[in-house]
Amino acid sequence: AAQTPPGRWVQGGQWDKNLWPGGNFPTKDSLDAAAPNHPVVLWSKDGHLLWVNSLALQRAGITAETPDPPNGAILRDGSGEPTGILQEENATRLVYRVIEKPDPELTRVLVERALVELQKSGITSIHDIEGMDALQLFQQLRDDGALGVRVTMFLPRKLLPMLREHWPELLAQEDALIRLGGIKIFADGTLGSQTAAMLESFEGSPGNYGILAIPEQEMNETVSAAAALGISIAIHAIGDRAVHVALNSIEQAQRHLAQQESVRDLSRLRYRLEHVQLITPADLERMKRLGVIASVQPFHAVADRDIVERYWGKRARRAYAYRSMLDMGIPLSLGSDAPVETFDPLRILYAATVRRADTTPQRPPWLPDQALPVAQALWDYTMGAAYAGAEEHLKGSLTPGKLGDAVILRNPLLALPQEQIASNAVQATILGGNVVYGEV
Repeated sequence: AAQTPPGRWVQGGQWDKNLWPGGNFPTKDSLDAAAPNHPVVLWSKDGHLLWVNSLALQRAGITAETPDPPNGAILRDGSGEPTGILQEENATRLVYRVIEKPDPELTRVLVERALVELQKSGITSIHDIEGMDALQLFQQLRDDGALGVRVTMFLPRKLLPMLREHWPELLAQEDALIRLGGIKIFADGTLGSQTAAMLESFEGSPGNYGILAIPEQEMNETVSAAAALGISIAIHAIGDRAVHVALNSIEQAQRHLAQQESVRDLSRLRYRLEHVQLITPADLERMKRLGVIASVQPFHAVADRDIVERYWGKRARRAYAYRSMLDMGIPLSLGSDAPVETFDPLRILYAATVRRADTTPQRPPWLPDQALPVAQALWDYTMGAAYAGAEEHLKGSLTPGKLGDAVILRNPLLALPQEQIASNAVQATILGGNVVYGEV
């Protein structure tokens, strides 16, 4: 605020509600005291909450009389006044729509810095979930020879009508660096924000079943429409109710496809659930039967362990059940969910195989029966992720005919004691046969 002219927006994020005493939500009062002359917007760590000050609420026209939007919430105090916390996209959009557009030059600089960090970590491909602005920036970086990683782009569900009309044209713009993955749908919120959609209420919060971020009918229609086009569908589903609703939509879409004589190319069609942090045994069986990919983030399991116990109680025993999924034959794809958690592959593989964070070696592993074998975790992080992007013919293994992406580590991963996985180091990163970081 000291560096920004009065009246201009101050933006930031990565705050974690669960670090406040008692896990209470912060309020606008502290932001008003810190920056009374600037509208302030701060995204939560999980990206599902917006913490704003009074001036931001004023700019957005949000008052005690403003109703909660469908599938979203404006938190209020005892008198009905907004506290400064907005939950889920339909509520956060009320503020976001009045913020001025970010400086494109600054955005490019920040993205280029992030790409360098990805290369240093041995990452050659990402699945990115943003809008057309991001896709166009990646295309510009590619055309300028400055991209440096491969991008599989998932676009928001609201762009499905555009994709329906322009899908062939967009596919014609693909190359080895940028490909279209499909669409992303948010079924619910998050555990940390207590907005994950639950079949039973959160522990200590009777009546709070979280938030379904999209009406069930709309979910069904969107998934069926995308599947009919042969477009992959990635559905963010954290709570067991969200998972159930998401699987309902996938099952319906598969039923519709089976009844049609489709002339569409379905080779890119993948159904994947992002996170799947809590799921009922019956829906685990259904995931297997429907061939749905579990796109999971092992570092979440070790970072969330305390709040899982706090908010899900006895249900924690069936949370983050990666080994159960593996043993049942459910396809696994390991990833990061950056910037919510680290994108360091070695730390993620450590979390997947040891079931604790490398920063807390003194703690016992959490639900160790759900740990993955090292070789399996490595396969799920590489080939599993390639399959989730419908790119297993291009990426994921060092095989003749594929793109020639590789990472050289200081020590052989499969020969290391598990405790040393996270402290291993990247010696070189190779993209398409060219060294883009380090030395061979």
